[in-house]
Amino acid sequence: MALQERKIQLSKAVLLKDAFTGEPVSSGIRIHSFSGGQVEKKPGGYVLFLNVCSVEFEAEAESPIYQSRKLFLQTDSGAEVEEVLMYPSFAYPLKAGCTAVRGRAEPGSVIQFHIEEERESGKLLEDYQKGEEQISFYRKGAAFHMIWHIQKKQGKSGEYFSLKHQEENSECYTLKQPLGSAYQKKDTVICPAQESIADENGEFYLLIQNLPEEKCILHYSCGGNCQEVSRKTEIIRGRENYIQEEG
Repeated sequence: MALQERKIQLSKAVLLKDAFTGEPVSSGIRIHSFSGGQVEKKPGGYVLFLNVCSVEFEAEAESPIYQSRKLFLQTDSGAEVEEVLMYPSFAYPLKAGCTAVRGRAEPGSVIQFHIEEERESGKLLEDYQKGEEQISFYRKGAAFHMIWHIQKKQGKSGEYFSLKHQEENSECYTLKQPLGSAYQKKDTVICPAQESIADENGEFYLLIQNLPEEKCILHYSCGGNCQEVSRKTEIIRGRENYIQEEG
């Protein structure tokens, strides 16, 4: 009796990216699936999950220089590639000109941060209405950033947002989540931002490249299971700075 050939089915496609540089990463990454099936790594940071039986499944990405990441995914037969950020750990190579920030927060909480820097800030091309799925804005120098911060010029606080896909020559983008407020193009500033996460010990590690001044104000937001807090602190270029989350 001839052996029946097993059909290989794509369950989910993931693209791993460096949260600091935005570049795809694959070297040294180990992927474990906790829901059966197979894992196949492809060039350019792509990971394919094959023959996963459950609709929702869990996996983990490990690396010597990135924090381990638990991935909670849904099978879609590869209909949409899910981008996953790999956050630098304390072992991440610190290049000249980079500034490090260490701190503590609730374990598992997400830390989003930005520097208000006029040379890299962008502007809305069209008014944004609350709840819209797309946003149109101009990126100075066509700089690539995965996360952004939007704020009314006279407002005391704003919000962070990320995009589903970024095409180099596009000025209209689909949001991963609609924004919580409306913004007018004449009264809005958009700054590039970054993101990290507090590990199981509550420690987080931020890397910032090319601070515009010797001393800058770092704006950051920590969101955990309980609540989200927004604060700011002064950091010094080229040093390892330390901030402590309270409460």
